[in-house]
Amino acid sequence: MGFSTIYLRPFSFDRTLDPEHARILIEFSETEHEDESGEPGGDGKPPTFYCQWVPTEDHKGLEWDKNEKFYFSKDWLVYLIETFIEPWGYKLNGESPWYIDDFQEAGILKVSDNEVSEEYRNIVSIKDEYGEYDLYSM
Repeated sequence: MGFSTIYLRPFSFDRTLDPEHARILIEFSETEHEDESGEPGGDGKPPTFYCQWVPTEDHKGLEWDKNEKFYFSKDWLVYLIETFIEPWGYKLNGESPWYIDDFQEAGILKVSDNEVSEEYRNIVSIKDEYGEYDLYSM
């Protein structure tokens, strides 16, 4: 049994994604990623089997796909920026507060002109400031 990290806000692109770029990112998120030996991660490869960052419906941002058990989200964000977003000439910015109820952990994942950082926070303060998401009401 795993845990789910809840992301409360999308990141924003400096301009709307080209429809072809949005399609590529959506298809990429729907693909299981593994090497020839069936393993993900390391040496420039995707960090895990599944990427759960997807373009927003209006193609102006990047958000969590709302599916459970998203692991290595920061690593995935860096991978997407290095592999797709920056080479295509986009800049990603914003902050996405997150929390994990099972571990009482929380923080804010930040992107500033494609530079990713993370700041850990108290889970109660995150929920008080940004609200909660009901993963099981979907």
